[in-house]
Amino acid sequence: MQIVKMLYSEAEEVGWTYLPDSDRTASYNRWADDQHIGGKMSLFFKTAQQRRVWIKDGPMKEYSRAIYGIGKYAPLVPNPGAAVSTLVGKALGPDWQPDLETQQIKPLRVLASSESESTTFTWGPARDLKHLVWAALRAGANGDAVPWTLCVVTSFVKPIPLEERREHERIAARCGLRIEHVVGA
Repeated sequence: MQIVKMLYSEAEEVGWTYLPDSDRTASYNRWADDQHIGGKMSLFFKTAQQRRVWIKDGPMKEYSRAIYGIGKYAPLVPNPGAAVSTLVGKALGPDWQPDLETQQIKPLRVLASSESESTTFTWGPARDLKHLVWAALRAGANGDAVPWTLCVVTSFVKPIPLEERREHERIAARCGLRIEHVVGA
């Protein structure tokens, strides 16, 4: 848990959620060789490659859920992102509430309701939009009649460019989905 806490602290410093894959790869390699991270892990994983794989497929795969308070590593996130109830309120309005009992992962989603409507509310950074769209399309193709709302979470530090937002809107319209962009992390 000490190692994960160090990883998450460094991930926050570099803006992990919005980091390009090439920069993530460099971080994995650096952490695997780092005396304080990889050095402690060398008791369990003999090679830097083994340490890198554990970091990537373990704690860093969970990071996007942990920042929203989900999963066993959630308490280790130094500054958590917006709670799902906050994201739902920002995206859909104050009358909407998430049903946390319906929460699922891959992708993160909950059933959200107002007095007269409900929607499957799914969220993630722009880099995960394809996963949000695919989950919504699969649900519909398999008989789910509940409409889906895709919430693309952005940050003040790295906002989504206007043309990219418009592209997201065109994709959502083409697929019959609602999309919202929310500053949440």
